[in-house]
Amino acid sequence: MRKILLVLLVVLFATIMFSESIKVLAWDDAHSQSWKTLLKDFEKATGIKVDLELIPSGSMLQKTSLNVTENRANYDLVAIDEGNVAKFGDLLLPYSLWPKGKTYPKVSTTDIPAAIFAAAEWNGELVGIPNNGNMYIWMTREDLVNDEAYQAEFFEDFGYELQVPKTLDQLMNMCVFFETKGIFGFAPFTATSEGATCEAVMFFESFGTSVLEMVDGKYQVSLDREKALQAIMFYKQLMKYSPEGALSMGHSERIGAFSDGLVFSMFQWPGIVPSHENEDESLVAGNICYTAPPAGPFARAAVRGCWIFGIPKASTKQAAAAEFAYWVNNYKVGLKLAEEGMTPVRTDLLNELSGEKPWYTGMAEAGKFAVSRPNRSVHYPELSDVIKTNWLGAVTDRMTPEQAVDNMVKQLNSLLKEYE
Repeated sequence: MRKILLVLLVVLFATIMFSESIKVLAWDDAHSQSWKTLLKDFEKATGIKVDLELIPSGSMLQKTSLNVTENRANYDLVAIDEGNVAKFGDLLLPYSLWPKGKTYPKVSTTDIPAAIFAAAEWNGELVGIPNNGNMYIWMTREDLVNDEAYQAEFFEDFGYELQVPKTLDQLMNMCVFFETKGIFGFAPFTATSEGATCEAVMFFESFGTSVLEMVDGKYQVSLDREKALQAIMFYKQLMKYSPEGALSMGHSERIGAFSDGLVFSMFQWPGIVPSHENEDESLVAGNICYTAPPAGPFARAAVRGCWIFGIPKASTKQAAAAEFAYWVNNYKVGLKLAEEGMTPVRTDLLNELSGEKPWYTGMAEAGKFAVSRPNRSVHYPELSDVIKTNWLGAVTDRMTPEQAVDNMVKQLNSLLKEYE
């Protein structure tokens, strides 16, 4: 009898404690892990129980496609890569219709930079709220740049000061220089994932060409063959100064190589930076400078890769889901989450925390050179697959650069014609 009574009391307490429960699906990294550390604070403040499911980013598209449809939502709030906003945009509740928060106020569109909020645009309206300001930033070993012996020798060899590379040509010189010191100048992204598409877009844009351009509301192939070939050949040259395994490097391999002190300079996503600054995980913590990416012959290009929170129209718990999204983007909560590894998206947080989080300065600088992937098509995953497959084929010598560019143009035109 006492056991039964105890069970009933536990159930009653749980009912009183949590007025509602929601399921949230997001990718798994240091950024989203920070939410877990303070999740009980949210639940206590709102009475909303959160089932937070974190999975690898590469699995998000398939998982979301299976669980969010026009008539069904097995999750009440989903994190969506900017590249997939077009795929799910029609299934998401417009941000203008999101309920006001009861505990945490609705985030204003002026609290987040317009260029970042634009990641949530679909068909002329916002269909969610960014939960990070993900953008390419460049990271360089500051201790190597400041080494007096290296400075003197580099100046003698190249006739200018050793510094954080401002151009890709400078980066190449520094790759050549540091090879003689047993340090790899660069770490590529060559794993078969969206990161490879981002690399292609960055280098194509840096050399003065776009893969696709929007004309009268439709994408058209705009890749300049000669400029694309120049970009590929330059990247292949950089890869000669990369760590072992350069032909299949993804996030984990690049993180490990840089944190182990093997690499001089490379790009990184802001959400991953805390691992490089963690003294328990990184040999170079405290010795990194963060800037916008080096300029190519034509321009600087910092690829935007934001994720947004979207509420499925089919969810029956939209108000509670919105409350969680407001909590993640709340100013006071954001101060605490940033300490746990979250990269803020709010302008006021980036400004306030830039002193203790130097990569936020890099984010602000990179924002001036932001470029978007050609991701405002419901068929972007297929378009991206063509871009990355041929780019990787070229830079890893599975096909010639000429074959890769010609294949890319032909296959993209074929897809666009098929989707008309």
